[in-house]
Amino acid sequence: MRPILSLVFVGTLTAVLLFSVSVPTASAVEATELKQGRELFEAGNLNQALAVLRSFVQQSPDSVETAHASALIGRIFSQQQNYTDAILYLQRIPVIFRSPEIQLLLGNSLVKTGQFSEGLQQLQPLIDEPLNRADKNTLYQALTVASIEQQQLLLTLFYLQQQLPFSLNPAPILAQAHQILQSRLNDTDLAEAAFMWQETSIGQDARLQLARRALVRQQPDLAKQHLQKLFASPVTFPYWQEAQQLQQRTSLDSWLSRGSIGVLLPLSGRYASYGELVKKGLELALQEHNKTRLPARFIYHDTAIEGVTSAQLVSSLTDDDKVMAVVGPLLGAMAGDAARRAQREMVPMVTLAQTEALPEIGNFIFRDSLTVEQQVKQLIDYALANEHISFSVLHPENRLGEKMTEEFVTELERAGGEIVDVISYPEDSTDFRKQIQQLLWEDRDVEIRRTVSEIEEEGEGVPELEYPLAPFHALFIPAYADQISQIAPQLKFYGVKDVTLLGINGWNSPELLGRTSRFLTDAVFVDTFYSDSDSPEVRRFMELYRHTYKEEPTVLGAQAFDIATLLLQTIDDPEVKNRDDVRRKLVDLNIYPGVTGTTGFDLFGEAIKQLYLLHIKNGRIVEIQ
Repeated sequence: MRPILSLVFVGTLTAVLLFSVSVPTASAVEATELKQGRELFEAGNLNQALAVLRSFVQQSPDSVETAHASALIGRIFSQQQNYTDAILYLQRIPVIFRSPEIQLLLGNSLVKTGQFSEGLQQLQPLIDEPLNRADKNTLYQALTVASIEQQQLLLTLFYLQQQLPFSLNPAPILAQAHQILQSRLNDTDLAEAAFMWQETSIGQDARLQLARRALVRQQPDLAKQHLQKLFASPVTFPYWQEAQQLQQRTSLDSWLSRGSIGVLLPLSGRYASYGELVKKGLELALQEHNKTRLPARFIYHDTAIEGVTSAQLVSSLTDDDKVMAVVGPLLGAMAGDAARRAQREMVPMVTLAQTEALPEIGNFIFRDSLTVEQQVKQLIDYALANEHISFSVLHPENRLGEKMTEEFVTELERAGGEIVDVISYPEDSTDFRKQIQQLLWEDRDVEIRRTVSEIEEEGEGVPELEYPLAPFHALFIPAYADQISQIAPQLKFYGVKDVTLLGINGWNSPELLGRTSRFLTDAVFVDTFYSDSDSPEVRRFMELYRHTYKEEPTVLGAQAFDIATLLLQTIDDPEVKNRDDVRRKLVDLNIYPGVTGTTGFDLFGEAIKQLYLLHIKNGRIVEIQ
């Protein structure tokens, strides 16, 4: 029996060994799939690699191999900028298996999806890890973004400084540091930055900004001390020429002209007529000021001159004319460069341009202009207060119409209203039947033998046709008066009734009066200037303007009058001795009685305005009380 049992054991062992060779184990299959996925990734076949690796992760339990596969999936999604899915896989990896590279991928993905605090928590422990050069660069880029979003600005400068050795192009890094040093740090943090990074390019830039601020406050001796330390250092930095220009300025005994304000306007070319309207408002305010106060002056520069940039004009006003503040530019194309130069020169600028995010360039930039957000919010507040809860939009297919519509929908959803429909029309349309039928949810055509204008000319009036009620309480139309005069009769004709029409400041025009006014009895619109206001400031302005120019003022003239009066009163203040004092006075402005509704400026430098709610009554535009 013993020999037989031995033969049986040997046969069984042989079968087991043969089976183990011919049939791969589960771990061997897993290793093959992981290897295949990695090879596809290295060959650049990212989608195929994803398919293999995701299948592997789904079928395998948690293991080191699963962690490797998930990390590779996270890297692929990161390369495809699909950071949400990258986070999904990377967060599944047990902490014990998370290498520094995995933490970097996860932290960077969190930052890319706006989870800045969580991203910082993942990334900050990696600073001392031995990452390769490319990963170090990625690490500090992500830390920079997260810290600046968290308003940790000194920490941001630290990360920018750490990023420099790992970057092949230091210029954008130094430019970002320059922007922070120039306008986003308080004096204490700026001095700390100059100390912490002395003998570096960022430290040199911080020293330059300290000198600039000292000079703006008319402390030339302190400015000279900062500049002497700067020039004594062998470290070069991109803003060396600015430092030399600042040194020249400190050599002047008194370089500010207390009674001078610079103005940038188009005074020639195609936009000269607009520039002249602004100039009339400025000159009217100056004329009134100089009757009773120390004489001041406006120094005008034409922004329409070819070959001269708006930034150069700002420097000319600040360096050559030594102005206390700048008004303008008027046009958006000029405004950005001018504002950036004004911020660099630390001269307050009050502009009328509509360029987006203009005041956010820095704390010396202010804007006195009616914004899209202000108009939309006032209209929605009014409509909701009058129990209108459902709204539709009819807008022209242009930049204004689309911007207004986007803001209207966003603000309405925030306020709890309901959007029923958003319908657009080509900018040059004159026939709005199709769009109106869409608003009324009608697919049928209405037979029309005569146009609305023909019926009006024959004196019959618009017939009252039987239509179902509109499926909304109010209709927002962000267009100008010339189009409203065409749209309003057609709305009535095609059955839009018992609906409040909501309009922008472009409706405030005599063009809506006369025959058009009877179609707008339920219309409400907003504006920043209303010439028939009972306000004492508006009445006085209207008398002065009509007496001086023998014509009716425009909103541009009224805005210019407001800005000029405000700045002239500011430089009259005996406490205002320099440009920074002017800036602080503008920041602290509260309940200023402006002609165009301006009461002050918000934290970003945008004008705070009280708007007029207007409607048409008895053929006249009147204020809603």
